[in-house]
Amino acid sequence: MPTPDTRPSPATPHHRWSIDQIAFDRIAHERIVREDTWLYVLAAASFVESLSDLYTRNLLDYMADDSEASGWLREQWEPEELQHGRALRRYVETVWPGFDWPAAFDGFCADYRPYCKPELLAPTRALEMVARCVIETGTSGLYGLLHQVSPEPVLSALTGHIHHDEVGHYKYFYHFFLRYRETEHPSRWQVARVLRHRLSEIGQEDAYLALKNAVTVHHPDQTFGPQDFQRFQHMAGHWARIAYPYDMTVKMLLKPLRLPNFINRLALPLLVYQARRVVAP
Repeated sequence: MPTPDTRPSPATPHHRWSIDQIAFDRIAHERIVREDTWLYVLAAASFVESLSDLYTRNLLDYMADDSEASGWLREQWEPEELQHGRALRRYVETVWPGFDWPAAFDGFCADYRPYCKPELLAPTRALEMVARCVIETGTSGLYGLLHQVSPEPVLSALTGHIHHDEVGHYKYFYHFFLRYRETEHPSRWQVARVLRHRLSEIGQEDAYLALKNAVTVHHPDQTFGPQDFQRFQHMAGHWARIAYPYDMTVKMLLKPLRLPNFINRLALPLLVYQARRVVAP
C-alpha cells in the first residue's frame, strides 16, 4: 500500500461536458465530408478511445490496493475516455453514414488486444505512471492539433473538449507518479528510459492498426501496409508543421524527470527543435 500522501490531488476539471452538448445537428458537412483523411483520423481515434475499458481493467488490477488511484480510474478516467470514443463515433457516423464503424472497430479490437496485456505494463507503479504521462502527452497533443486545424466548427469544439480532458488526465497520472516515487525511488535514468521507450511506441501499433481497419473497411478493395502508414504520417505532417503544440508537449514530457529549472530552460528550445524535426520532418 503506498504511503499516504499529503500532497493535494489535481483539481477536478471545471469544464465537465456531455456528449449531449455537442451540436451534431449543426455540423457543416460540406466543409469536411469529402475529406477521407479526416474520416480515417477520427475513426481511428474513436477506436482507440472506445477500447478504454480494457486499458482501465489492466490498470485497476495493477493498482488494486490503491483506493485513490482505483477510484479515479473507475469514476473519472474510464467514463471520460469512453465518452470520447462515443462522441467521435457519433461524429463519424453523422458525417459519413455509409462507414461501417462496428465492423472496423471489431477488426481493430481483434488486431490490437494482443498488444494490451497486463504483463506489458512497466515493472513498477511509478514507472507505469511515467508511461501513462507519455501517453496522455501524446493524446493531448493530438487533440490540440486537431482542434487547431479542424475545418469544421462542431469538430473544433469536440476536439477542444477532449484535449482539455487529456491534459487533466496527465495531471492525475503525474500526481500518482509523485506518490509512488516517494516509496519506490526510481532513478532519473530509469524515468528517462521509460520516457524514451514509450515515445518510440507512440502512434505505432494502435494508430497503425486503427488506420488500417478504417481504410480497409471504407475501401475493401484496398490494402493498407506499413508503407501506406508512412505516407499517411507524412501527409499529416503538414498539419503538425503549422499547429502542433510543441512547447506544451515537451514541457509535459520533461516534468517527470524533475530536472533543475535552469536545465529545463536550456533543454526546452533544443528539444522543441528536435520534436519539430521528428513529428513533421
